[in-house]
Formats: sequence, C-alpha cells, structure tokens
Amino acid sequence: MATLEHGAEIIGQITRVIRENDIRAGHLNVIGALDQAEIGYYDQVSHSYQGIQINEPVELASCSGNISLLAGQPYAHVHAVLSGMKGKVWAGHLTSGRIFAAELYVQELVGPDLIRSKDSITGLNLWREE
Repeated sequence: MATLEHGAEIIGQITRVIRENDIRAGHLNVIGALDQAEIGYYDQVSHSYQGIQINEPVELASCSGNISLLAGQPYAHVHAVLSGMKGKVWAGHLTSGRIFAAELYVQELVGPDLIRSKDSITGLNLWREE
C-alpha cells in the first residue's frame, strides 16, 4: 500500500512502487483523483491505441490492473473509469495522469512468472506462463 506523490505521473508512480518492491505478479487498485489524464482505446482493426486526452480534474471512480513482466521488468497494466465534475465518464487503458491524490493497493501473487509477449492475432502483449 502506498500514497502516491501529488503532482507526479500516476503510471510512473505505480511502476516505481512495484519495481522497488520487486512485485513480479499481482493485482492492483487505486483510489483518488487526477488533475488530467489520458486513456487509450484499443482499435482492434489497426491494432493500435487511440489516445483520449482529458484536460480537467477527474475522480478515479474505478481503477484496477494487473502486474506481470514485460521485457524482463515488472509492468502494470491499468484500466480506469474516470468521472468529471458534471458526470461525464471516460473509461479505458490508463496511459498517463497527473496525481491530485491517490492511494495504491497491491496484492502480490505467488507462482510462476507471467510474461507478456506480442500476440500475433490481437497485436497485444498478452500473458504466457514461464
């Protein structure tokens, strides 16, 4: 568990915590708020993420993800549902965000490493057991 740094980039902070604690597999949740964010929508035809910039304060209405290895390093794959002041909602792959306030909870999983590698059908980095 960790309180993430105000004004810092959220994915960088999550990555710092999991790498400092050598968490190679796990589940994570974050509660809090961001000053701004970017989420990604995965285009299944072009096999690429389309970025959606959110340039207003938002609540992390739901934010969860998993931890595995990518290129030999602990990697956090994070999705979020974000809500704006007037009830507008965005959801998708959380690619970045500036923290207003955020608390991170990580549940480490013990077992074989889950390693991400490029899947030829989807174009995504998916798990394979090592």
